[in-house]
Amino acid sequence: MTYIIAEPCIDIKDRSCVDVCPVDCIHEFGRMLIIDPEECIDCFAPTEQFLTSRGVRTFAELEDQSCRVLTDGGFQPAVVKRFRRGPLVELELAPAFEERDRYGGTRLTTRNRSRFRRKVRATPSHRWLLADGDRTDCLSVGQFVPGLHGAPVRDSEQYRLGALHGLVFGDGSWNKQEIRSGQHLHYVQLYGAKVAAFKDFFDQVSFSPCLDVHPGYVGTGVVRAAVNLKRSLPETSDPEYVAGFVDGWLASDGDRVKAGSWRLRSTDHEALDWLELAAPLAGYVAVGSGEESSLETNFGVRSRPLRWLYLATREVSWRVMRVEELEQEASETFCAVVPGKHEFTLAGGVYTLNCGACEPECPVEAIFPEDALPDKWEPFVKINYAYSDGAEVIDKLVDEYATEHNVQNPPLE
Repeated sequence: MTYIIAEPCIDIKDRSCVDVCPVDCIHEFGRMLIIDPEECIDCFAPTEQFLTSRGVRTFAELEDQSCRVLTDGGFQPAVVKRFRRGPLVELELAPAFEERDRYGGTRLTTRNRSRFRRKVRATPSHRWLLADGDRTDCLSVGQFVPGLHGAPVRDSEQYRLGALHGLVFGDGSWNKQEIRSGQHLHYVQLYGAKVAAFKDFFDQVSFSPCLDVHPGYVGTGVVRAAVNLKRSLPETSDPEYVAGFVDGWLASDGDRVKAGSWRLRSTDHEALDWLELAAPLAGYVAVGSGEESSLETNFGVRSRPLRWLYLATREVSWRVMRVEELEQEASETFCAVVPGKHEFTLAGGVYTLNCGACEPECPVEAIFPEDALPDKWEPFVKINYAYSDGAEVIDKLVDEYATEHNVQNPPLE
């Protein structure tokens, strides 16, 4: 994400922004300061993942594409941009919760017994929002960054279809692919209150007398779909469908725990890996995981260990546990340009800023994210991007602009 210095800086050249710039990308020319857009980078590794309205995506796969990213104001339009190569650090984050202290107040604290960690690769000077509302361009061990999860609508047709998918995926069965329609036929045995609550979601429910001997049986749901739902995940579906899928899967294989949260068990490790990243789209945040040691069951030995994922519904923050410089060569860096908002959510529910330590330090409000530059100052995109052409070109462009627009900025007092 690059920033642009605009007209209010002409003949002012206050150097407050230079002092705080973490990458030394602001340079002085004849009549104003200029940002080198190739050096103004505070971004993420190309493989880093973030949350969009169409699932969990990497920066590299969405390069130069428009998308909608999750913010605290809902999904906002964004464009993913590639920037020049730079060094990276790996951040290790642990989930933290707000709890009461002995003095009647509240504080953020981690669960020391939990080994759950989330790792993020970013440039060392990436600008982060902190849980207390402050901002920093030098994230350090012990600081807390906010978490975020969505609040999808749960009364739509997409939610209903997603819930049927989740019920089939969790505890349903694939029967066949019908020859005439080409659709896949699935059955879901409706046992217990959690699953039975979704009975009205089915277009067709049959009743098998031979199954009525089992306690809690209320029928068998029939689901037809264009794909085999037992073998597919809603990886590129909208958040309402994902919310339905997760709720259906939890009803089938999940157990409620305290504070309205869930523990989900499955031998499908790949599906749990996906859910760990995508859970915030459905209104959950994964804050714990593990694996059960025993493979023995009443029906024999499992082919794979049973893993579990703990999904919280309460607000979650993230405590920085480790910051490690990576020894690998400099990497291409990427960021999501979010006009007007400048914030978005990484996979797993870690909330972050674009960057920009210089912007709030400018006394004449001359610095803008490129995606938020007022239209009247559009010529300054060309002026800043001319940095590599040298002082002669930049000074000429600034003089021409100042003459054409009769710029007369009063000096700072």
